[in-house]
Amino acid sequence: MEILEKIIADLGANYRNDDDVLEEILKEVTSIAFDISNNKDEKRLFPYIKKAVKAIYLTRGGEGLQSRGEGSISSSYEDIMEKLRNDIIKSGLRRIK
Repeated sequence: MEILEKIIADLGANYRNDDDVLEEILKEVTSIAFDISNNKDEKRLFPYIKKAVKAIYLTRGGEGLQSRGEGSISSSYEDIMEKLRNDIIKSGLRRIK
């Protein structure tokens, strides 16, 4: 199963049949993960890439918001790319050039 298919399966009912959007997010996050880690080992980075892609996909339309409240439900957003960076570094996946 390819990476995109795994992410779509994980999104389940939240997936809206927009392959192009999800593929573009995946390319962008993968490129950023490679830059952060100085590593092109997609298999080792996949859990972090998948998590970031899903987070970005699910928060589309709310870019720039730090929190949102609707009725009695409130949501707060973390900086997804900062979390990706921290997760990669803390996991020891960053190579020093």
